[in-house]
Amino acid sequence: MEKDGGDRDNAALVTLIVMLLIMAMGVSSASSASAAAASSQLRRNLLANGLGLTPPMGWNSWNHFHCKIDEKVIKATADALVSTGLSKLGYTYVNIGILLLFFSVVSVFPGNLAPNKSTFPSGIKALADYVHSKGLKLGIYADAG
Repeated sequence: MEKDGGDRDNAALVTLIVMLLIMAMGVSSASSASAAAASSQLRRNLLANGLGLTPPMGWNSWNHFHCKIDEKVIKATADALVSTGLSKLGYTYVNIGILLLFFSVVSVFPGNLAPNKSTFPSGIKALADYVHSKGLKLGIYADAG
């Protein structure tokens, strides 16, 4: 008889454990759903300011032209970003790479940079004004390599 009573006790214990596990899973699912909803709401609130809706997107001269760019290429690229509709999709940056290629060091003020008149005859300000008139942003960058 004791064996039968022990089996009933074990069965009751197993049933109790299973019920506790089911209840814990339900609480865990509710907690996960609640946490996911809170996380989603937080992301929506963070994006409500319009920043970070997309990664910085645009065009980079180095990726295709390497050292063979000039003012005409940059203007044509700005025109193409607008005419193809890419600017409306978030492609708003026109980036000129390899800074020292496009500029020459001014000898009067060592360390200051001046536009290279052979590649950018109108100067960088005029080029920036052109790109900005298209609703785009102009970037110029260099790297250590």
